[in-house]
Amino acid sequence: MRRFLLCGGLDGKEEALDRLVQWIEQRNPEAVLLAGGLACRHPMPRNPKEVTQREHENIRFWERCFETLGKTGVFTALVPGVQDVPERVFLRAAMDCEIDHPNLHVVHHVPVAQRDVVIQGAGGHLTDHEDTPTPQLRVSRTTLEYFLRQLARAEQPQKVLLVAEPPTGKLGGEGGNPLVGELIDSYHPRLCVALGETAHRGWERVAHTTVVNPGRLSEGSAAWLDWSRPVNEQVELLGEVTAGV
Repeated sequence: MRRFLLCGGLDGKEEALDRLVQWIEQRNPEAVLLAGGLACRHPMPRNPKEVTQREHENIRFWERCFETLGKTGVFTALVPGVQDVPERVFLRAAMDCEIDHPNLHVVHHVPVAQRDVVIQGAGGHLTDHEDTPTPQLRVSRTTLEYFLRQLARAEQPQKVLLVAEPPTGKLGGEGGNPLVGELIDSYHPRLCVALGETAHRGWERVAHTTVVNPGRLSEGSAAWLDWSRPVNEQVELLGEVTAGV
């Protein structure tokens, strides 16, 4: 695989999913890499009735996303975002769709290999604290280190890491997560797709890793990566948005 559509941040919006399908049809990627952010971005409400309603809305949107991506027939790897909760329900919905659509892969803690490329991800908020029940999806450093051993041991020469948060610096601004930078330094993937705000969309080289914040599909932003091109020409930002790149 050499041509990738990089994206994330649908934020529960049907028009974002439609936009994603249009880019797939126009660009004909070999793979779609989706770094989380499927559900609505608003924090989970506290009222039990509203919580139940939000969960049902999330489930319906997840199922529509999975089914739509599955029907494209394009190899797709994705992770859940911070608001894609409950995690167990997200994973169940994905697993049910993966049975019917073998091109769809949730790589949250699970590596998937395709020819000379191996892809693994960690969704949600990455934290130094141990996993605790919260309204958001959180993944602790200990959990990360345990599962990402599989990425480090993979025999495929091209390694890809998907995370639902950007690193600190120009791709993350004040919302960057320093733990993402540590993961890049530790596992040295050729590509890291790190979902951040559209205002900070862009790409940078960290040693031999290309790190891309594609911006949010809900705001008309995504990115294209072509490994067959020279390094400084591999990434193209897609979408008519105003962003600091």
